[in-house]
Amino acid sequence: MSNVETIHVVHHCHTDIGYTHDPPVVWDLQDRFIQEAVDLAERDVGLDADHAFRWTVETTESLRRWLAHASAADIDRFCQVERAGRIEVTGLPLNLTPLTDADQLAEALQGLRPLRQQHGLTIRHAMNCDVNGQAWPVADLLLDAGIRSLSMAINSHMGGTPPRPDLFWWEAPSGRRLLTLGGFHYMWGWRFGIGRSAERLRDEWWPRVDAHLDAIGYGLRSLLLQTTHPFGDNGTGDPNLSAWIEAWNTAGGRPRILLSTPSEWVDAVLAEEADLPVRRGEWTDFWNFGAGSSAREVRVNRASRDRLRTADALVAAVGDEAAHRSMSRYRDAAWRALHLFDEHTGGVDTSFSAPHGEDTTAQWMHKAHTAWEARSLSQMHQRDALAALA
Repeated sequence: MSNVETIHVVHHCHTDIGYTHDPPVVWDLQDRFIQEAVDLAERDVGLDADHAFRWTVETTESLRRWLAHASAADIDRFCQVERAGRIEVTGLPLNLTPLTDADQLAEALQGLRPLRQQHGLTIRHAMNCDVNGQAWPVADLLLDAGIRSLSMAINSHMGGTPPRPDLFWWEAPSGRRLLTLGGFHYMWGWRFGIGRSAERLRDEWWPRVDAHLDAIGYGLRSLLLQTTHPFGDNGTGDPNLSAWIEAWNTAGGRPRILLSTPSEWVDAVLAEEADLPVRRGEWTDFWNFGAGSSAREVRVNRASRDRLRTADALVAAVGDEAAHRSMSRYRDAAWRALHLFDEHTGGVDTSFSAPHGEDTTAQWMHKAHTAWEARSLSQMHQRDALAALA
């Protein structure tokens, strides 16, 4: 048997910009999910119990878009439940692939500053789901951005994973260390029966998980297990999850289940003062189908990134008004389009079953558009900067 006494269930929406719905629909759904999470968190905000509703906002880009048009009252409600520890915001803008380089990752993390300064949000953890690996510089960049821990929920579809869960200190190129988890798949809480079937969890899944943890030498008393709405990807908060966990704990279910946030789990782990392994080096990705199936757009996006770097350097050097006009109007939009292409969603859920279907075509058009938009805006930004230099 393993040492696990408490399962920290982290409830979140797995954010695919596409896959289940066209991207414009996904963004609207994300707005609704955040609003519903605030409602559910407020419902239990005065409840000091393991089953009180908690929600994790997994991508800051979803939150940025919601904040852009939410009412002042709703924004205040969000900030209140965040301060109460019932909603946690994690640090990455999207579930990003290793197509991003160090400059792009640094740019992607700039969105944390207004969230902290304007809204007082505490952002200490980063999540990346579905993606099999991250470029090594991400460890330093997250630490520079005030992030203390990272959790990965690898999708093993048509791939494989190291033994997991695997908690370790990831030693960055600088020598600093980031607490890092190679965790279970983000849907496995539901798959194991949490929120669905106490009998399946007690009689079928937990004995198997417990034996697996024992076999790989997982010695911690706390286990992080992510879960989503039964709908799956791009799902909202499950309003029934709290009652299910309350019933499990009241009935004496073991392990105890805590509806948690990533930082609450990290605090519990650090309190154990366990001797965790230290690992150093690149975390190679081997699952990113999208890069191989869209090689032309990958090339275009990388060229756009080079242009944006050049333009930024020129504008800083010349200080010309026309160049600054282009920078103020188009630079952020160009970088954002760049990030959206390097986001992990490469197609619709019917890409294989209906490769010429309307859904497949529509989602590819939306995805490819982000690369071509970044190309157009980066070209304009660089042209204005070169003209100013000339």
